[in-house]
Amino acid sequence: MRAALMERGRIWVDDPPEPIPGRGQVLVKSAACGICGSDLHAAAHTEEFVATSLEAGGAFKLTSLDPVVLGHEFCAEVVDFGPDTARRFRAGDLVCSVPMLRASPAIPIGYSTQTPGGFAQYMLLSEDLLIAVPTGTPAPIAALTEPMAVGLHAVRKARLRGSEAALVLGCGPVGLAVITALKAAGIGPVVAADYSAGRRAFAAGQGADISVDPRHENAFSHPDLKKPEDVVIFECVGVPGMLDNIFVNAPRNARIVVVGVCLQMDHARPLIAVNKELNIQYVLGYTIDEFSESLTSIADGRFDVDKLVTAQVGLEGVADAFTTLRQPDEHAKIIVSPWQAG
Repeated sequence: MRAALMERGRIWVDDPPEPIPGRGQVLVKSAACGICGSDLHAAAHTEEFVATSLEAGGAFKLTSLDPVVLGHEFCAEVVDFGPDTARRFRAGDLVCSVPMLRASPAIPIGYSTQTPGGFAQYMLLSEDLLIAVPTGTPAPIAALTEPMAVGLHAVRKARLRGSEAALVLGCGPVGLAVITALKAAGIGPVVAADYSAGRRAFAAGQGADISVDPRHENAFSHPDLKKPEDVVIFECVGVPGMLDNIFVNAPRNARIVVVGVCLQMDHARPLIAVNKELNIQYVLGYTIDEFSESLTSIADGRFDVDKLVTAQVGLEGVADAFTTLRQPDEHAKIIVSPWQAG
């Protein structure tokens, strides 16, 4: 089979062996797979990613500097079944799954040398984790289930009452997923802040009530954030310095939900947060129920995500797509279609 491999930031197309399904596993064809910000981080900061994964563990961990097939935001087509499977699906059915294989310990799909991710023509999935893609939902749109579940989980962990205003810092794919989930939950106003005009436009398209360029306006003091005690701040950037900046600018008693993943050593001054009695919630991933709910919400239109797919590339285009996505203005989500030429 063909696959795009990554090793210490280098990406190339090769012919690794086609995987063979084991007990409880299903062989699938990767129909569509999104490029995630975590994939960009894994390529740009491989050694930090590996070191942090080995030290802290977690659901999404890369523990090897050897070549891996990335890709954990996927929709796939059922091909064949391994032993001890119930065969609840038929060959040709479109499915999504949380990106892990049942094992002890679980194997993260897209970050492991043990199994390929969605940037390969074939993958293995655990049958009992498969979720059928509703009829009429295209594979590239269904592939957005995973990032949308991240946004939904972040909003759920914020424990919103419904009266809050929200400030979303960073309008990349994670921030856009948070905005989508906030608006679906009826939360508003939603103020979105990003230096990129393109990303601010995507935020407005997902329902942000106000889009702010931090170079010209302090988002924290925007007049639509009228009740400081009811402000929830979603940090969706994940670069050093963001938390300290939020501590300095956040109103007293604000709630901060940290969704962005910073892989570098960071610093923040706890005394500022203590003086303001800030409430900080870190979040990771999603539950299986939130994943399933996100797919349903995409299919029935509650999560209107069609316009977030801004390009599709074949395996030969993955390396260039990684480079392109480091410039934030043009794209929201690039989808890899492993069976597409070019």
